[in-house]
Amino acid sequence: MDTAPALDSVFSLAGRRALVTGGIGAAVVARLVEAGVAVTLADLDTDGAATADRLGATFVACDVTDAAQLGAAADTAAGDSGLDICVNNAGIFPTTGPMQSASDDFVARMLEVNVRAVFSAAREAANRMPNGGSIVNMASIAALGGGAGISAYSASKAAVVSMTRAHAIELGPQGIRVNAIAPGVIDTPGVQAQLEPLRASGIDIDKRIAANPLGMAGQPDHIARGVMFLVSDLAAFVTGQVLVIDGGATA
Repeated sequence: MDTAPALDSVFSLAGRRALVTGGIGAAVVARLVEAGVAVTLADLDTDGAATADRLGATFVACDVTDAAQLGAAADTAAGDSGLDICVNNAGIFPTTGPMQSASDDFVARMLEVNVRAVFSAAREAANRMPNGGSIVNMASIAALGGGAGISAYSASKAAVVSMTRAHAIELGPQGIRVNAIAPGVIDTPGVQAQLEPLRASGIDIDKRIAANPLGMAGQPDHIARGVMFLVSDLAAFVTGQVLVIDGGATA
């Protein structure tokens, strides 16, 4: 029987190189840098440059819907030795509104950013993983069940789940693991802004955000911790899976 490797070795990420795109990226970048990873943060928002500088990462201005820009960002992240980790965070926030009034242009944009760009980023990352690696796509609990007013978003995130499983099968022989995380409601400025109209009607937004069995408001770092597990060798036999991090909201 093979001897199991020491815990510190299966959790160590020192010396690895990662590409992280937008979204809840700052928390993920912070944890990866803390673990010794050379991180490139690719984001359309150039304010991300200050975030990357503060966290000790490299920043690349990147529109994830532009495959050429994604390729350039992946080249920067890979350096001369190749890429080890790709975390696809970038995406458009959920509110669609009543499906009867959602325009085709809106739906097309949602799918362009949340599906096609994730596909492109995974492709560019995989092409720069000569020694294998780990790709983590950001899905949502909206992919696992319906919800009024978020139909286009739900469809896009369901596509991410399906894509994750398909890519895991295709890339497994190259030593590349592909998984997804499905966050629940996470307390971010974007979520607060989305729910702000409810405050006027007397609804306690903070209570709504923490409406899960644990009674906790989900934080970006809760998602980052899930990423850390999936990209480490602790998850060496985990691929094609969706890790739900929602405080038990979908239990």
